[in-house]
Amino acid sequence: MILVARIKQKLIEAIHAEAEEHAIAAGFAAGVFMSFTPFLFLHTAGALLLAFVFRWSKVAAVAGAWVNNPYTIPFVFYGCTWFGGLLLGVEVRAIRFESWDCKTIMATARPIVAPLLLGTTIVGLLAAGLAYFIVYRVAVRIKSAHRKAHPEPGGHLQ
Repeated sequence: MILVARIKQKLIEAIHAEAEEHAIAAGFAAGVFMSFTPFLFLHTAGALLLAFVFRWSKVAAVAGAWVNNPYTIPFVFYGCTWFGGLLLGVEVRAIRFESWDCKTIMATARPIVAPLLLGTTIVGLLAAGLAYFIVYRVAVRIKSAHRKAHPEPGGHLQ
């Protein structure tokens, strides 16, 4: 629950900032997409890079990158790998390592790389699209309510 509260807090910060609704929603969606990639140590950095390049909300991008976390990643990756295997017509079997040397690990992981990449990309894009839609609608409503409650010359939020 603590993670959900942190994500909510970051989104509220982004919404109350001067950022446009599109920039907030797109930043969050970029973070959500990156959180589904199998590049675990690049989720936040990748989300920030996308937000920087496209001038989206960096705060929202970081919040989106936290959607998929160490508690959910094993289940998400398993489901995405299975989905990718289904699309590719490849049976994804349980992985069993005979030894823990680099050569064995690479050889054992090779058959699941394509299903994992395809599955996480498609599911990540779908999740990002849904996240964009939800966050955009929420941001529009919150900013609209805030403007009605606190009309200011110049229309800036405080």
